[in-house]
Amino acid sequence: MTEIAKAYGRTLYDLAVESEGVERMLDEITTLRQAFEENPQFVTLLNSPNLTKEERVAVVDDTFGGKVHIYLLNFLKVIAENGTAHEFIDTAKQFRKEYNWENGIETVTVTSAVALDAKQESELTDKLSKMTGKTIHLEKKVDPAVVGGIRLQMDGLQLDGTVKNKLDAIRSRLLRTLA
Repeated sequence: MTEIAKAYGRTLYDLAVESEGVERMLDEITTLRQAFEENPQFVTLLNSPNLTKEERVAVVDDTFGGKVHIYLLNFLKVIAENGTAHEFIDTAKQFRKEYNWENGIETVTVTSAVALDAKQESELTDKLSKMTGKTIHLEKKVDPAVVGGIRLQMDGLQLDGTVKNKLDAIRSRLLRTLA
């Protein structure tokens, strides 16, 4: 994450707090982050040197005007004008970090071979909450390559209990033994 994205995220969060619109902006930023991740061509359009600054701002206004918090709309216009729309996804991540820190929430990314059912999610959330003393926000990913088990990533820590990881470790030990 760049320093620009961190500064953008912190500033946007401070503005949301000041305007008492944190929850609304969090929802909107989360939705936009997902949309930007799923449609990278839109970010490319907002950074396009083939469009004038005014045209890029007009795209933002036409797309989001009246649909998002005014501070978020103005922020999107600024990054479109400056050609830094590519920073939005990390800005959204920083906004979430600020929100989580203020509210005692830990975001945990859980990767599994198949989607977790509601009971598994609940048990995992409860266990992690007891371990950390924080409210847990799960970001779920499905990756069939893990074969089985789960991988957890939180606050720079990775716990890998996947079958793939265990098989890789066995393979590595065998190769060292044979060498």
